Amino acid sequence: MFNNITPVVKGIIILNVVFYIGTVFIAPDLYDTFALHFFNDPRFHFWQPITHMFMHDDSNLLHLIMNMYVLMIFGPPLEKWMGNNKFIFFYLSSGIGAYLLTTGIDYYHYISMSQEWIEAGMSQEMVSERLYGTAIDPNFWGVMVGASGCTFGVLAGFAYLYPNIKLQILFIPFPIAAKWLIGAYFLYETIATLGLTGVQDNIGHAAHVGGAIIGFIITWYWKRNSMDQYRWD
Repeated sequence: MFNNITPVVKGIIILNVVFYIGTVFIAPDLYDTFALHFFNDPRFHFWQPITHMFMHDDSNLLHLIMNMYVLMIFGPPLEKWMGNNKFIFFYLSSGIGAYLLTTGIDYYHYISMSQEWIEAGMSQEMVSERLYGTAIDPNFWGVMVGASGCTFGVLAGFAYLYPNIKLQILFIPFPIAAKWLIGAYFLYETIATLGLTGVQDNIGHAAHVGGAIIGFIITWYWKRNSMDQYRWD
């Protein structure tokens, strides 16, 4: 299995592990610096839309392991088809798609809650402090970390290019075609993003959906226009 890992996929996995070890065990003060905050949060920095893709939950090692496992399995076929540099662009673009959709939804909630509280008689200063705290004690909706948006882009691209490859997963005794298994996963994430599951969790469903949409669009466009003939190696 490990002999089949392509150069960029291997580099991304190493980078994620380095970020995890560095920000969790060596310099934990950097965790908040590289994790993604809402753009109105005092802790937001311009590099976070990129660096958050290489960060993972500091209290859940499984978060890192699962994302890297998905990348290791599904990333190499895409990298071989796209070429190394195109895969880097594809991977980062999926992560940006995850960021944009999540931030867009957060901004919608931000505006809605601001208007509701102002109409209730609160000042803008009180609203701002309640929404994202103060510079001393910021408390907006937490941080966004993880490569999940990127890996969902990889899953979407894989399902489009290789829809009929059979996948075997735990607890299901028969293989399922990639288009159905990954498609069902995407459908669930979309429903969860819309809040229709009734489950409260700490999972960035919108990031998964945003990453998958961008990953699918890029793969569809390159395939449709025979872009695989112009590799960026």
